[in-house]
Amino acid sequence: MSAVADQQQGTTARPLARWGWLAAGLVTVIGAVAWCRVGALGLPPAPPGLTLEQTGVANLDQLQRLDRYVRGDDAVDDASLQDVGASTREAARLTREGLVLARGSDPASGLALMRQGVRRDPSDLVFANAYRMIVFQLRREHLRSADETNELTPHFPKYLEHQPITFFEQLAKTAPCREVRLQLALAWVDEMLLFPALEIKAPASVESVKILTEIIDDGHPGYVPALFARGLNHLHRPARLVWPETDKTRLDAAAQDIGLCVSIGRQFHVGSKRLQARLAITLGDAYVKAGRFGVARSWWQIAQNLCKDADLQEAVRLRYTWRDEELVDRLEEQLDRARSHLAVPMTDLALMWN
Repeated sequence: MSAVADQQQGTTARPLARWGWLAAGLVTVIGAVAWCRVGALGLPPAPPGLTLEQTGVANLDQLQRLDRYVRGDDAVDDASLQDVGASTREAARLTREGLVLARGSDPASGLALMRQGVRRDPSDLVFANAYRMIVFQLRREHLRSADETNELTPHFPKYLEHQPITFFEQLAKTAPCREVRLQLALAWVDEMLLFPALEIKAPASVESVKILTEIIDDGHPGYVPALFARGLNHLHRPARLVWPETDKTRLDAAAQDIGLCVSIGRQFHVGSKRLQARLAITLGDAYVKAGRFGVARSWWQIAQNLCKDADLQEAVRLRYTWRDEELVDRLEEQLDRARSHLAVPMTDLALMWN
């Protein structure tokens, strides 16, 4: 009897297991189909003749490997970088050694070493991004210490004064490539994240958008990092405040830029499911700002189907609780909270390759 029962139980379990795998597969397929067939959801077309290299999202695997090396991941050693150029390897070594010092007992020397690394390979996004992120962290920690001691007008130590903006402004004169100008634009966003007062935030955002627009208009209409950064600038501007550029900016400016990023991602089949889902959530948010609530919810649904990571699922569930009449206000409250989570600022380019 026991053997018969076990056999029956196994026979029942196998179909259930098959149905479980089928359900999981259907979710994945639905997500993929939704990602690929979104012509009715307001996506702008990718620029004609665009190549993968022009998009700025080629070689994401290599960028991830370099990023892990720079951040001290023991699984990525010198031998792992033998397929990259000598300048890139040297830049990676300098950046990694500088980051250790910057995090430890000698931040001034560490930052100087990291700047050497960026100069060795200014067109690589990883090294300059690592420099921006550690400067952001050090400046944030200094501001927190000043706040704890009730220092009314905190002064940064010399090695943090006007950084990283000054460094990228100088570098842009000798290496005016799109990657350096992108880092300069993001450095202005970092400034407004650290100093959220409107009198700093507004001009910083305007300057960032100006630089990003110059990059895009200067022969790089499909450069995804610049498009996404400009779209985020527009998305995070308060809907009920008159911004310096209000009369020049379309209501759907954020949706157009972020939507173009999605179109390019679809065309070249790049980016992890997590990145695709993050883009879809952000595009949904942008459509809220444009007043297209139905399209916004469709993109949130696509994000929910694409990636099952808990934080992304929770972000979508939260948005589903918002009623139409409160969507704009609730979204802006959520964006404000996201900006205040400064441990990983929204300008960290590592989201592209992680």
